Amino acid sequence: MAVKHGGNLQEISEIYQIEKQDLIDFSANINPLGIPERIKQAINQGLEGLIHYPDSRYRLLKQAIADFHQLTPECVYASNGAAEAIFMLGRVLKVKKLLLLAPTFMEYEAAFQQQATEFCYFDLETRNFQWRVSEFISFAIAEEATGICLCNPNNPTGQMLNQTELDELLTFCQDRGLVLIVDEAFADFSGKEDSLIPKVTKYANLFVLRSLTKMFAIPGLRLGYLLTSNVEILDQIEQVTVPWHINTFADLAGQQALKEQSFIEESQHYIEKERSFLIGELARFSDNIIVYPSQTNFLFFRYLGEDCLQEKLIYKGILIRNCTSFKGLSQNYYRIAVKKRNQNQALVNALEEVLCGK
Repeated sequence: MAVKHGGNLQEISEIYQIEKQDLIDFSANINPLGIPERIKQAINQGLEGLIHYPDSRYRLLKQAIADFHQLTPECVYASNGAAEAIFMLGRVLKVKKLLLLAPTFMEYEAAFQQQATEFCYFDLETRNFQWRVSEFISFAIAEEATGICLCNPNNPTGQMLNQTELDELLTFCQDRGLVLIVDEAFADFSGKEDSLIPKVTKYANLFVLRSLTKMFAIPGLRLGYLLTSNVEILDQIEQVTVPWHINTFADLAGQQALKEQSFIEESQHYIEKERSFLIGELARFSDNIIVYPSQTNFLFFRYLGEDCLQEKLIYKGILIRNCTSFKGLSQNYYRIAVKKRNQNQALVNALEEVLCGK
């Protein structure tokens, strides 16, 4: 079954007549440690504030984001999830021809279809999901791309460019005058410092996206942000943004989340440990699945069978992400989130039953 996004428990529940609480959701890449207690407290304490409108300028939230990244608030657009920032950018930023990975997060294309943007695609499957930045740059030149939108780590493959590769790409874009959009929604989970955020003030055509909903397990609140020194584009976005597009709870949660450094570090260590566990356990099924390297909180793999693995696992109480809807993939690719040990073990047990008949 192909769906546009993971986390569609309600839809799966209705189709398969299974109660939502009877499914373990591996289809959405959310921190298995859940919502930090201090964020819950901030939300609870803000309950009485619901009688007032949020500050439509979001000054405290923008200042918190700016302080966290050692930037000024003028470089920040706080958004209703990173998806809103992507769509606002696609609405005002003129890009004649945008280069995308295939597969990657599909909302980039949807966002820039608001304009007469043409797209070209760097195919990863034909390269066995292994590629070099130099090859990517050569492809951009050959395709005469005027902009690049890159997900780092990439969704759904989990691969991440290191700092040297990012700097090489940025230098190319600076020299050629290309727009560079980098979505770092899952970068927090990698435990690495590889990022182009420190370069934001040095290149006005650089736009970096971040999400707070994945690391802090608050996708229901919707909160992300865009960082850039291109004040002209930010002004245009602010002019067309719906007033009060971030609710009071999301505003308060975001301010607190950026103080949770110890929680971030704990999460990074936990994800690394459980990702290694899953990789090791999945290696037992090498006759049936091929797992690709990942540097974030999810794993991407190919199922070698002919049937629908997602459907088989649903009947075992496990929901995984079918990647059929991602551009550039043939059949039988799947993505699974890294979750808590007992849940990860339940996935392994279900796979053993399905693949080995045990």
